[in-house]
This record gives sequence, structure tokens and C-alpha cells, in this order.
Amino acid sequence: MFFLLLLTASIVLALLRGGKFINLSRVRFRSPLLILLGLWIQIVIYSDFWQANLQLKPFAPHAYLLSLALLLIALARNLRLPGMRVILFGFTLNALVIALNGGYMPTTPEARAIAGQPILAPGETHNNSIGAGAETRLVFLSDIFAIPKTLPLPNVFSIGDSLIMLGVAYLIQKAMRQSSSPDD
Repeated sequence: MFFLLLLTASIVLALLRGGKFINLSRVRFRSPLLILLGLWIQIVIYSDFWQANLQLKPFAPHAYLLSLALLLIALARNLRLPGMRVILFGFTLNALVIALNGGYMPTTPEARAIAGQPILAPGETHNNSIGAGAETRLVFLSDIFAIPKTLPLPNVFSIGDSLIMLGVAYLIQKAMRQSSSPDD
């Protein structure tokens, strides 16, 4: 949800800077079906139906890694777009830490406490998150930051998430303020 708030803020900022909303429709992504398939897989595997099914739930980490691979390919095919190198770098950092931790994004108890989320014991999973512990690999790339529960839309996030958000905000600014498509 916080990501959507930042997207909205970036669009509003671009409008205030003279950008045009219609220009976003001119951005041409390569491999849009890979993007949709990658996102669709995540929606399905983290649905209540999938998570409640004891036969399906064990496949979620593998399906999550597949979705990340599809999205990485799609992002790499769009490097010509402004901000995409930053987005791809952030996404790669997230995918790396998730792959090295069994298909889950580690999250620290400190970050979850700040965000007002239930603490996960080391190795305990919830959707795509796993409680960080002594065996966590690359914990510094995991969800170690938090938006406090005293603010709207509290959540935990990683360095990779921050880079993705910066790249997307830059893409929006460039796209909305150009008179022609940013991928020309």
C-alpha cells in the first residue's frame, strides 16, 4: 500500500511540474505478458485459497521464485526506459536475498515491531516473509527498515524496495514531463 501512495505522490509531483498524465500511456513496456504472468503468480500463491491449502502451500516459495525470474527477465528487456536500471538493481537485490533464503524475504523482529506487525520467530513464515535469525543470509538486504505504526500505511521494506521506488518515481517524472515517449 505504501508503494501505491508513493506512486500517487510521484504522479501528483509530475503534474505540479507541468507533466501530463496522458504521457504515462505512451510508455511502451517490452514483454508485458511476462510482467502480468509474474504478478498473477504472486496474487494466486498468496491468496487465502492457496495459503489455506496444505497441499499447495509448500509450493509457494518455488512459485514465488519463478515469478521473480519472469519479472527479472521482463525488467531486463526494458532497460531503455528511464529509471529501469535502478529498478532492476533493486529488484535483483530483493530476488537474491529471497532466493538465498528459501523463497522468502527475511524480516527482522525490530522492523516488524516498529511497523506494528506481528513478530515472526526465526524461520517462521507468513506469506512471502520469514523471520530473520542466525541462519538468515544477507540480512542487510532484507526487510530491515520500517514505516512506523504511528504513520499511515506502516510496513517493512528493504534496500531493494527503496531502489525500486526511486526508479519508478524517476520513470514517472521523466515519462510525464516528456513530449514524446521516453523509450523513443
